[in-house]
Amino acid sequence: MNHYILIFSLLLIMPIFPIFGSVDDVYTDKSIYYEGETIIVSGTISSENTNPLVSVVALDPARLTFVSIGAPTFANSDGSFSTSITTGGNLWAINGIYPIQITSENHSLETSIEYFLFVEESTPEPTIEPEPTPEPTPESQTNTPKNLEPVSTFNTLKLTIQNFPAFDKSPQYYIDRYNDESSYQSWFDSQFPNYPITDVVGYKSTHVDNFPAFDKSPQYYIDRYNDESSYQSWFDSQFPNESIYNILGYGDPVSMPSWIRNNAEWWATGKINDSAFVSGIEFMLENNIIMVSTSSSGNISNDDIPDWIRNNAHWWSQDLISEDEFINSLEYLIREGIITIK
Repeated sequence: MNHYILIFSLLLIMPIFPIFGSVDDVYTDKSIYYEGETIIVSGTISSENTNPLVSVVALDPARLTFVSIGAPTFANSDGSFSTSITTGGNLWAINGIYPIQITSENHSLETSIEYFLFVEESTPEPTIEPEPTPEPTPESQTNTPKNLEPVSTFNTLKLTIQNFPAFDKSPQYYIDRYNDESSYQSWFDSQFPNYPITDVVGYKSTHVDNFPAFDKSPQYYIDRYNDESSYQSWFDSQFPNESIYNILGYGDPVSMPSWIRNNAEWWATGKINDSAFVSGIEFMLENNIIMVSTSSSGNISNDDIPDWIRNNAHWWSQDLISEDEFINSLEYLIREGIITIK
């Protein structure tokens, strides 16, 4: 009898450990949504539970309140899940970037979408691929500013819609689309009702004939400036008080936040994984800290990130190479499609 009492007493004092789980990945089926559309949210969960419960909410752009709450769902046995949430209503009151938050077993992860209140039936979604992936804070210890807005005194119409015009598209590309596609013309006119297409996507005239040329993309000029010392010297002699970005109609890139250096060191030494490192790159793209076209969509590709990139991250974190050299290695990853941004 005493044995049963002892066993029962031990059971009472044994700690009960909670089931561990984390949201590993979350993404949406599109980048841009209009009033009344359904957002399909998918991703993966790691959990000791076979079918963990998943909930989804949308927050307003200022992150002050929920604007929609989706019906709870259960992840599949392999951890994958798909759920939905609908846009529109009184709380979806402004155009902007809306965070979408997935929670499972007390762990949350975010992505975000761009939302527009209304679009005419004849207006298709623009074929620009902006979009934020936005939980910039890596999964461990980083302290990423949640609502960092780039501060710039440079006035420009470019990038008022994220990634439009894209750095790898020439002004002529957009002008031809505007002239040849009535639906594209309707979309542009609805977004910039008081401006001609050339004012938004084009370059201003300079004292150098045919520079910048409308058939060359901003990326073409930025790459030449960064990669060719003779070209950089020529440009600086012609435009001593302006940057290459200003001549192309863009504000200067925002200064690199200090937490990026921490990310680089932690990733180089294996303290955070590739996905967490890439989320920091996405944050820099979203806030114009680095400016590279992100016309591809997806996650990390099947190609491994080269070891020399990891070395560059470590060397930059230790001030052994310049910030420009580090940024050039990130641009290489994106342009070569080794990583692709959602």
